[in-house]
Amino acid sequence: MNKSIGSVFNAFVFVTVLLSGCAPASTPIPSNPIPATFTPEPTATPIPSPTPLPGLEALPLDTFGKSIPWLPMENSARPGSYYFLFNLSKPPFTNALVRQAFAAAIDREAIVRIAQDLGVTNPRPATTFTPPETLGRDLYNAVGISFHPADARQLLTQAGYTDLANFPPVTLITNPGPEGVNAKIGEEMIRMWQIYLGVNVTLEIVAEKYFNRVQTDPTEIFFSNWAADYNDPDDFLLENFHTGSQYNYNHFSNLEFDDVVDRAATASDPAVRQELYIQAERILCETEVALIPIYHTTLNIP
Repeated sequence: MNKSIGSVFNAFVFVTVLLSGCAPASTPIPSNPIPATFTPEPTATPIPSPTPLPGLEALPLDTFGKSIPWLPMENSARPGSYYFLFNLSKPPFTNALVRQAFAAAIDREAIVRIAQDLGVTNPRPATTFTPPETLGRDLYNAVGISFHPADARQLLTQAGYTDLANFPPVTLITNPGPEGVNAKIGEEMIRMWQIYLGVNVTLEIVAEKYFNRVQTDPTEIFFSNWAADYNDPDDFLLENFHTGSQYNYNHFSNLEFDDVVDRAATASDPAVRQELYIQAERILCETEVALIPIYHTTLNIP
C-alpha cells in the first residue's frame, strides 16, 4: 500500500469511528465474559469461627480475675457439690463402662426434688463436679453422663454383664445427713439401679466418724460433698482429684487430668483457664467417670 492509499484508508477508519460513536477495540470482547457459575478466587484465608463452649453461661468472663481465686465468695453462700465416688480399686468399678452405666441410670432431677423437700438450699442437678457459680458455666447435660436408662443397660452389657447373676456384690455407704437427706437419696439411687440396671445394691448408713470410714475402709460406692474454701475451680478439681491430693478419697489418677489442672492453675487468662477446666471436667465425669455428680448447692459456713 502506497502513502496516498494508506491516507485514504486511515481517513475512512476515522470517519467510521466517528459515525459509530466508539473507539475501535484492540481485541474482540466476548458476548458473555463471566460464566453464570463463576466463583471468585478467595483473596485471604478464611478465619475459622471459635468453637462454642458447652453449656450455658452462668457468669460473664469479664467479671473474673486473673489470679486464684478468680471470683469473690460470701461465706453464707459457699458453692458446693454433692456426689458419690466410685471405689476405683474394687470390682465392678475397675471397669469404666460399669461406672458409666451406673451414672446413666441416675435421674438427678428426681433426686433434687427429694433434696428440696428435705430442706437443702438451692439444689440444682449436676453432671459435672465444679458448681456453675465457680466455673462460670453450667455444664448440666452438656458434659458428663446424663440420665439415659437405655444407654445404661447397654453399657452394662458391653462391660460383659449379660448375666447379672454374675454381677459382683456392691455396697453404698453414706451418713444420714441433715433430716436424713443423705440416707433418703441413697435409698432412691439404689431403687433406680434396681429398676434401670437390674442390679441390687446394699445400703449401709454410717452415723459416726463417716469420713474416717471413707478414708480407711471405703465400700464400692460412697457419698461425699465439698464446699468451696475459695471460689475457684482449683479448689474443687485440684484439691479433690489431682493425683496424690489430700482429699482424693477414691485415689483417682489420670496424667492428662493432672496436666490440664496444673496448666489451668498457672494460666492468667480467664478464658484459657475456663476452657482447661471444662476439659478436666470432661475427663473426670464423662470419660473416666470417677464419680456421679448429683447436684450443686450453696452452703452457709461462716
